[in-house]
Amino acid sequence: MAVLALRRSMFSTAPALELAPLLIGLLGLALGWAGSAWDVSWHRLIGRDTFWTTPHLGIYAGTMLSGVAALFATATAMRGRPLRAREFAVGPLRVERGMAIVGLGALAVIAAAPFDEFWHRTFGRDVDMWSPPHLFAIYGGGILIYLGWTVAAATNVFVLSARLRDALVVFFASGVVSTLIFGMNFYYMMGWSREALFFPLVVCAIVPFALAFTIELQQQKFAATVAALTYTAFALLTFVALRVLGWLPPAFPPLVVAGALAMDLVRARTRSMWAIGAAFAAAFVLAEGARLLLFTPPPPSAGSLADPQFRGLVLTYYYAAAARPWLSAWPIAAALLGTPLAAAAVWLGRAAARLAVDR
Repeated sequence: MAVLALRRSMFSTAPALELAPLLIGLLGLALGWAGSAWDVSWHRLIGRDTFWTTPHLGIYAGTMLSGVAALFATATAMRGRPLRAREFAVGPLRVERGMAIVGLGALAVIAAAPFDEFWHRTFGRDVDMWSPPHLFAIYGGGILIYLGWTVAAATNVFVLSARLRDALVVFFASGVVSTLIFGMNFYYMMGWSREALFFPLVVCAIVPFALAFTIELQQQKFAATVAALTYTAFALLTFVALRVLGWLPPAFPPLVVAGALAMDLVRARTRSMWAIGAAFAAAFVLAEGARLLLFTPPPPSAGSLADPQFRGLVLTYYYAAAARPWLSAWPIAAALLGTPLAAAAVWLGRAAARLAVDR
């Protein structure tokens, strides 16, 4: 018994065991993000070959590594590792809540894989990202993975210095922003489809959730701005990497950093979710509208209209953009209608963060 106790003590205090899930998870996130960005470009240039394309393998390998990280953290906790934050327990299984959320997200993505394969066998190749299996994988799984890592870092599951912990919180939170925007379909992939009403409303409905989640977990003055800047930096890095490697990159990332900065400035004076939501909506619409007016994206190319199945969707987005131009009253309507959407997203982000850490 004494030997077993000694082994458990060594197991629970070894630094490598504390850091192993984090290192495995970081590798998984890198593979998942690279695979996702490459997969979108693959579909645009080649179409859907089989489920076993290289980008798909990257996505699911990365997802499985996040799942392995959660399992590793669970196994070490069951072997005697001290829990560093509020636990999630089911029978004999116990682990910190952040790592449990990572594991649940990984399960959701993996569960979507056979559904995705069935969907394509039934309905054919992808023409957009808004199919049920994609939405479930991105918003039901991918978001949970990044939220879980953000919570795990914020609650210092990995026993890191305060500076490194805060850096990881921002990094993982920027992944929440990235994944939310990644799921925006043509508004993520194309610049010319960013019309002046529905596009800003979608951004207002989803991005403030991630920013408010970050603010609640990391009570720093410019937490939202730093997370948005980090997202923008990684988006631009992805853009450059794909372009250099000869693949079609997505459009320039939406200027959510303008809305994030407005949120940070307003929340320094008030906690009102209405004021914070209005600040995000107005700043984002103003900045994004100015950018799209000054740097008008080129229209869709003839090559993108060659596929009959794809042509109808492309023209639908293009005609919507022509019908709702930025130099009109549509952006004003977007800022007004976006305010309650952004306010609701702020409330949800706060509530989710508090629930995750029991605040």
